[in-house]
Amino acid sequence: MLRTKDARVRRLHFPTRLKTAYVRRRIITTVIIFLVVYLLNFIIPRLEPGSILSAIHGADLLPAQREQLLQMLGVNTPYPQQFENYLKDTFLTFPPNFGISFARYPLPVWALVTQALPWTLLLVGISQAIAWTSGVLLGAWLAWHRGSKADSAMFSVSNFMWGVPSYWLATIFIYVFAIRLKLFPAALSSSGAIGFNLGSAESILLHSFLPILTLVVLNFPQHALVMRNTMVGVLQEDFIKAAEARGLRTRTLVLGHAARNALLPSITNLALGFGAILSGAYLVEIIFSYPGLGYLIEQSAIGRDYPVLEAIFFFSAMLVLIANLAADIAYTFLDPRVENE
Repeated sequence: MLRTKDARVRRLHFPTRLKTAYVRRRIITTVIIFLVVYLLNFIIPRLEPGSILSAIHGADLLPAQREQLLQMLGVNTPYPQQFENYLKDTFLTFPPNFGISFARYPLPVWALVTQALPWTLLLVGISQAIAWTSGVLLGAWLAWHRGSKADSAMFSVSNFMWGVPSYWLATIFIYVFAIRLKLFPAALSSSGAIGFNLGSAESILLHSFLPILTLVVLNFPQHALVMRNTMVGVLQEDFIKAAEARGLRTRTLVLGHAARNALLPSITNLALGFGAILSGAYLVEIIFSYPGLGYLIEQSAIGRDYPVLEAIFFFSAMLVLIANLAADIAYTFLDPRVENE
């Protein structure tokens, strides 16, 4: 008995699965994609027309003052030198140095981004945890009751929600729940109105409810439909029929056997759609004046604040790449066949 238990522990040992060629290839691919995105993130903002001095109201400066300001910002040097400084400031300093905000001079970019990042992570994290978990459970239930009225209704709801813009749904929720019913605030009065700390948790959740609800309603039907369609195919497999013939309980059969084998496409859908989820969250933040990265993008684009935009796109790319890599690693635990690839 002890030998059997020890063998099982060794088989599920965490580091072993992370040493597979599959995971190594995914890590290498992620690093290559990150380097490409990192390079584009340096090039694209510098292709913008106009002078950066207009963003900090430097048009009336004397020529010597303008030259001194450009030198201090590090934008009057050749591009190779700027890229070298960009590399050093990002990877050889902690925290990373993204420079000074043009529109909010002389505030550092790092302070602005780290102030907005927790709000976006809260919004995306809670909304996707609710949408994905409930969607997977409902999709498994619909697959087991395929052909029912609820199953048909979900197809109609999913097709409708597929074409609903996030900003339109956010506006509807503001009108219904904030203006008509007066149950929740329509927006934050300012980014500094609520501090991001435990003491203001109740106020944070109150102001975050409608943005979270918007993202849950937008993404929940898609997760349910993906899980439902995958699990319908799994339920036709021979091992499911054999398990059913052995007299297993419905709950064990659906959740313990069929649902686990149908999870991979759902995780793929969540990871690959994380970029769209993040962009949808940014639009929702703008509508609700929610002080996350999306709202900061809007304010920075209006003020032509290139360093802030550069930092936000850097963090956004990191979030998407980490989400995809986490999904790839999760495959090795959900499907042991991946280890042999």
